[in-house]
Amino acid sequence: MSNAKLTAISIERFKSFKQATRIELAPLTVIVGRNNSGKSSLIQSLLLLKQTLADPRPDVMLRLEGMVEAFNLREITFGRPEKAAEVEGPVIELEWESEVDVAAALAGAPDLTNLATLSGVEWLRNPPGRKTLHTALRLRATEIYGAAQIEHIELRSLGGDNPPTLAVSFTLAGADIVKWGDEPAPGLEVDMVHFMPYLRIDRGTLGSRDRQRAWHNAYLVLFAQPLEALKSLLTDLHYLGSLRQQPPSLFKLSTTAPNEVGVHGELAAALLQRRQGEIVHFLPLADVSDSSIDIRDEVLGLPLVDAVNHTMAAMSVKAPLRVEEIQDVGFRLLFGDASLVHVGRGLSYLLPLVELGLFADPLRFKGGPGSMPLAAYREQCKSFTHIALEEPEAHLHPKVASRLAHWLVSLARANRRLIVETHSDHLVRRLRGLAARAGAGSELEQWLLQNVVVLSVEQGADGSSSVVSSRLTAEGGVEQTWPADFMDESADEESSIYYARLNKAAPVSGDPAAVEMVDGDEPEADVAP
Repeated sequence: MSNAKLTAISIERFKSFKQATRIELAPLTVIVGRNNSGKSSLIQSLLLLKQTLADPRPDVMLRLEGMVEAFNLREITFGRPEKAAEVEGPVIELEWESEVDVAAALAGAPDLTNLATLSGVEWLRNPPGRKTLHTALRLRATEIYGAAQIEHIELRSLGGDNPPTLAVSFTLAGADIVKWGDEPAPGLEVDMVHFMPYLRIDRGTLGSRDRQRAWHNAYLVLFAQPLEALKSLLTDLHYLGSLRQQPPSLFKLSTTAPNEVGVHGELAAALLQRRQGEIVHFLPLADVSDSSIDIRDEVLGLPLVDAVNHTMAAMSVKAPLRVEEIQDVGFRLLFGDASLVHVGRGLSYLLPLVELGLFADPLRFKGGPGSMPLAAYREQCKSFTHIALEEPEAHLHPKVASRLAHWLVSLARANRRLIVETHSDHLVRRLRGLAARAGAGSELEQWLLQNVVVLSVEQGADGSSSVVSSRLTAEGGVEQTWPADFMDESADEESSIYYARLNKAAPVSGDPAAVEMVDGDEPEADVAP
């Protein structure tokens, strides 16, 4: 089981999304739109499932405390319906790919021809040793007497002819109803761990040729390993919100190294201090001039603190970061000679962002320093890490916000998959600029056109949100639509300034001396810087 990656999210009746809305995810998915348009809801659907899996009680199907806070399920259901004995809640569906060890799943299985015939999975007649499967998990939530429950679960194997569907429904009394396709499967029982269904079978009660045996064997191949892959994917999802905690002048020593930077970056300092000498791998930022790009295809392996400094310098932060230990007391983070608390809010926001991208290295803390070709790095990884970011450009200078686009591209090319919610036209414009500058037909151009998706979220008159998905064009545009009041604002303002200058520079009473126009003045177009 490896190379698991999310490929799509669908939500319905979740927060501002009334209608079923499906979005395909790319290595770099950028979400834009006005305030309160529903951008964050796409990320929050994942965070809701992540925090549920973190609950120590396996009977909790949806946890409404944590990164996504709600008093009840109705609060995150479109329209905030009135309280009742039973209230129809949101639907969340995830699609993902994962590589399955078919041989292990079929160990001890009976006649494969019979298995393929009874289960409807034709490729099981001659199964490969390993196979990449595309799977979907659909959850329909309901509030029952004030408690958030999962009412219906569907597992679908996507692709092929007539792919099978495993459906699990729950009655008000708590009993489960299992179906394989449209046929009831009373011999299959379900153990629920949060919202994850695990099938078991009492073979002693079923005949040797009972088709439900075949269904269970097919479940072990099609769904058991992919479910574990999805669980790991959601559990290990890295998330960094838009707010940061004010850093102290002096940090306390941590007894253990954190496994994340924290939702607000609050663990970034402790992680850096404890892991500063350990190796992380990253793709350096591209060097961009007015008309060309020097793209990097060598992955560097450096100690964490050196990797942070390398990346920060490429983003125009020249003062080096270092950890100053204060014996038996704690430590300080210094940029040059200034403590982190005194260098300005921008660096305290940028540090966790850079550190998270490095920590998300699938090969983190393995091997020694050095470099390797990107292709060799990808081959060694055999996995992806997933990162969700909200407003990563907050408090950053426009130049740094532009170069943030370089960092996101470098991460996405090196086995990190990112979902980024942003208000920064600098960031999006630089992504467009990279596509425009990349050589025609070059590997970088093709990567950008195929692996960057811009999602424009808008809210209608009834308060419901909709999404339009677009990709970059080779000329530096966006295929489908411009987000309303987003990337056109800069061009509109420059045009207004230009024509206002023309009016102020108009001749007065025919006096030629009053004309002080500069030949060649033109309004700035909305092009990538």
